[in-house]
Amino acid sequence: MKNKASGKPQHRQSGFTLVEVMVALMIVAVAISSLLFQMMSTINNTAYLREQTIAHWVALNQLELVYLENRNSNQLLSSERSGTEEMAGKEWFWRIKPVKTDNADFAQLVVSVYADEDDQESSIVSVTGLIDRFHRPL
Repeated sequence: MKNKASGKPQHRQSGFTLVEVMVALMIVAVAISSLLFQMMSTINNTAYLREQTIAHWVALNQLELVYLENRNSNQLLSSERSGTEEMAGKEWFWRIKPVKTDNADFAQLVVSVYADEDDQESSIVSVTGLIDRFHRPL
């Protein structure tokens, strides 16, 4: 195509304007930042679930130890116990609290596991079990 006034060929510019490029960069930046936020949230949730799973294993181990003790002695746990256990390279703090039931031959046990010895207000996990006096000692 020629410019009628000057007779020179007219070239059509192709490409993006600065505003279009800035809008595209803004959309990409928002998309990447929201993706990174979602990834960080997933990583945090995975770490929390790992900690909760290991704490659950610690609680189940302590409950099983009380079951074995009860099976051999036929005695109910009457006082609170607490201690530590190392699992998965970390030290865990646990507490077993016996709860009396209506039947004197049964006791409910609540095993709570904590990540920090000083913060025993909020347990990571609590597991409840029941022991009785109806075993023949081995």
